[in-house]
Amino acid sequence: MIYKFTGKTMTQATGGSEDLGDNAVQNRPVVFFSNPLMSDVESDWSAIHDAAYNGNVRTLRTLIDQGMCVNLSTLDRVTPLHAACMQGHTACVRLLTENGANVDVTTLHWTTPLSEASARGHDACVNLLLQHGAAPQGSSLSVSCTHQAAPEGQELHS
Repeated sequence: MIYKFTGKTMTQATGGSEDLGDNAVQNRPVVFFSNPLMSDVESDWSAIHDAAYNGNVRTLRTLIDQGMCVNLSTLDRVTPLHAACMQGHTACVRLLTENGANVDVTTLHWTTPLSEASARGHDACVNLLLQHGAAPQGSSLSVSCTHQAAPEGQELHS
């Protein structure tokens, strides 16, 4: 059975509901539904993903200082570093890499932070990732960043 928890009422997928009282303790598995207004890629993003994607360095620094994992990944294995690279937020990329973000992590679609930055022409992010040891050849199952950059006229500097 799938339940949706809102306040102190748990709604079953079939439409029935069960009052859990003021001090609700739920012993059954609860499925928290993703935000339907967000796209599939972003639906299970955390606050650290959102800060990195939107270039909010102050929030990102605060989350890291509070112990948020810089390598936290979504179900598709997208990390905050992927998010920052998608948008070309160099300051966020720098902060994440300086705090231990894995520069060679791959998503379920075999993209790396370097391939994301390269495909979008974010040269500063590409160079920063290479300085932090990102592998320009990619994984054996992914398109290399060098090949991705070539059609766009980009150059990788190692």
